[in-house]
Amino acid sequence: MTQPEYIAALLSIIVGLGLTDLAQSLRELVRPQRRVEWHWLPLLWAATTFLLAVQLWWNSFSFLNRATSAFFFPYLIAFLLLYLTCAFALPDPEWERPRAGSGGSSGPSSTLDLEAFYFSTTHRRWYFGTFIAFVVVSQIGGQTVRALESEPNLPELLSNGILVAGLAGLVVTDRWWIHSPVSVLCFLGIGGSTLDAILGF
Repeated sequence: MTQPEYIAALLSIIVGLGLTDLAQSLRELVRPQRRVEWHWLPLLWAATTFLLAVQLWWNSFSFLNRATSAFFFPYLIAFLLLYLTCAFALPDPEWERPRAGSGGSSGPSSTLDLEAFYFSTTHRRWYFGTFIAFVVVSQIGGQTVRALESEPNLPELLSNGILVAGLAGLVVTDRWWIHSPVSVLCFLGIGGSTLDAILGF
């Protein structure tokens, strides 16, 4: 077994754990005894995160065949940040809307408000902040490999720079009229690039 194959196995496990966390969070939302006030934005970002994980896993094999062991830690950090992005996409079962003077958890039978979760400051900082860190770290690793091969991908660098700027805007504001178009554009962009990577569109 070659070194890239060992690394690919480890990275595949990390991606699998991230997708499992995402699936478990979705399962908790649809439990019969769980009352949920649904909202489309966190679900859209969960779908976007799923597509991103699939895309990174798919593209990683070609990079690993060209990268040296010096790029192991950048790749590992990028995949760990991807795992955290998956983990922060949807609420944990015990999450509840912060209330003044509230003490403790309200229990599994309480109503989970997805809109309140999505627009909460804590969620926006952790989810989109981790997403930004993932994009930056993965771009550093990917562009470095390409630069060593004299194959810089400037359009990809520009598109990811725009993505980071859009995500940064979502961290600092809770305005729905900003979140809605940026979320849809990110879903379409990442979805399109995922299909292109896998199917060669």
